[in-house]
Amino acid sequence: MRYAVRRFVAATGVLMAAGALPIVATAPAQATTRDCTSFLAGAGYKVGPKVRAACARTGEGHILDRNLNLTSCIADLMAVRVRNDLAGMACQRGIAN
Repeated sequence: MRYAVRRFVAATGVLMAAGALPIVATAPAQATTRDCTSFLAGAGYKVGPKVRAACARTGEGHILDRNLNLTSCIADLMAVRVRNDLAGMACQRGIAN
């Protein structure tokens, strides 16, 4: 009987550890609007309301919506004179997970 209790406790401990593993091992953070705006700020661009609005297209919402908004994000950033290549990289950072 005593041996069965030990095995039960050990098995329960293993199951609890396995259940907690996904919580502990998750990625540190999802990409957001901040990833896009921080990239542009680091590249020397002023981050104002228009840049934040453009970055929000790919940094917020469901992943499918964010992917569909990629070209809009790039176009909006280019409209405020962000270089094409940097606009693309910034918007991709908003989508990345």
